[in-house]
Amino acid sequence: MALAAVPLATSAWGQPADEAVAYRNYVLNCMGCHGASGEGVPGNIPPLRGAIGLFVHSSAGRQFIVRVPGASNSALTDDELAAVTNLMLARFGANQLPADFRPYTGSEVAALRRPAYADVATVRHAVIEELRGRGVPMKFDY
Repeated sequence: MALAAVPLATSAWGQPADEAVAYRNYVLNCMGCHGASGEGVPGNIPPLRGAIGLFVHSSAGRQFIVRVPGASNSALTDDELAAVTNLMLARFGANQLPADFRPYTGSEVAALRRPAYADVATVRHAVIEELRGRGVPMKFDY
């Protein structure tokens, strides 16, 4: 899938964030649980592929993505987490993004990422129910 579908976060100087660095940060911080192809671990770790793009159809879903403990508590800077999140959306959910999608920015991540959710499953379920109520075709019950 072409990454051009979702512009990566930009730095404070307005330069595009480096895709290779964003991918390296995905490998080091996310891939261990979510897999190289965003497949997750059935019954344990939700997939990103086929799901992450649906979460950004609501503000609660947007917030959820950066408040899961692995993201929220990572050593990534806010700009780095924005770039990794945009990379995941481009690679694993570009065809699910809303027409008015706007990429994450470092300042948005800074405002949203803390505190990490203590009960991820309960929050995820509530977000999924909200999205279904909005007509977003959430086929996952994880």
